[in-house]
Amino acid sequence: MSKTCTRKGCGKCFEKPDESECWYHPGPPVFHDALKGWSCCEKRVISFDEFLTLPGCTKGVHTTEVAAPAPAPVKETNVDEPTSIDEKGVETYGNAPAVTSASESVAKPERPLAITPTKETLNDAAKKLDTVSLEDPDDVEIPMGTKCKRNGCTVTFDGTNRDSCRFHPGTAIFHDASKGWSCCKRRVLEFDEFLKIPGCMTGKHLYVGTKDESKKQEEEVVECRTDFYQTPTTVIVSIFAKKCDESKSSIEFFEDSLALDLLHLGTKRFKTEFQLYGPIVPEKSKYKVMGTKVEITLAKANGLSWGGLRAGESGAGMIRFGVTGRTGTIGGKEIVYRNQS
Repeated sequence: MSKTCTRKGCGKCFEKPDESECWYHPGPPVFHDALKGWSCCEKRVISFDEFLTLPGCTKGVHTTEVAAPAPAPVKETNVDEPTSIDEKGVETYGNAPAVTSASESVAKPERPLAITPTKETLNDAAKKLDTVSLEDPDDVEIPMGTKCKRNGCTVTFDGTNRDSCRFHPGTAIFHDASKGWSCCKRRVLEFDEFLKIPGCMTGKHLYVGTKDESKKQEEEVVECRTDFYQTPTTVIVSIFAKKCDESKSSIEFFEDSLALDLLHLGTKRFKTEFQLYGPIVPEKSKYKVMGTKVEITLAKANGLSWGGLRAGESGAGMIRFGVTGRTGTIGGKEIVYRNQS
């Protein structure tokens, strides 16, 4: 009976460990901004599907053993000497708690999920329907041992298993340290655990795909010019992505960051995620797709002026402040430091 190699990047079927070459990735996966790859390789890609097909860089022997996760580092605590002795002579051992300010003692609310407008949610639903409706033609020849292409499915073709596929119709989401699928609520920290998240939809396996799928034009990763200005309550950002395809793009708002994935001019992809200069309210933020650009309105969480768009910037970009008490506020020179009622 054939077995499946568990080394990262291999996944081949074998009966004897040394019957075929095993090329795998010894390092952990790396996800930075929009790029995905392995720490042991230099190549980086944008698509998660491309990431899964990156060829291994190290030659070895097939195995079915699952590598144990690295143990978490243990902090050493010095308790040789008492940290305090009260007036009655009672000795207290252990590290004294760090002194925190009043503002730091208040528990910070948990980071919310990304907030996207209703129209974007409908577009995601349309993508799911396209994924589910994609099936292998009845007359297609499937080579033995071919892997199912659907996200979350690890089944290989054995000559009979063409049905009962459990998969994820959505796309992979990597934000900060959490990993998951856009179609599911579950989030994990380890990449190996992410690969084990069970699919949330059932259908037929997809081993080959349609002929039209292979004719898709390759996307080109590009940069887009960005400009912004602000009012006392909002920051208006312009992304100059001409003829943006809203059905194949996404914009996600977080408390302290912004994630963009814009397809424009047919095959050009602008994808980035960055920390914002100040906090925002995701539920009140919105965007609008125009013919020559995408305009994003970020709702400030406070009335403070931003010195830049990204965290750490100082005086970057074109900044305009709104001034109350007269018309034509664009270009006003009074800096608004905080809203005053």
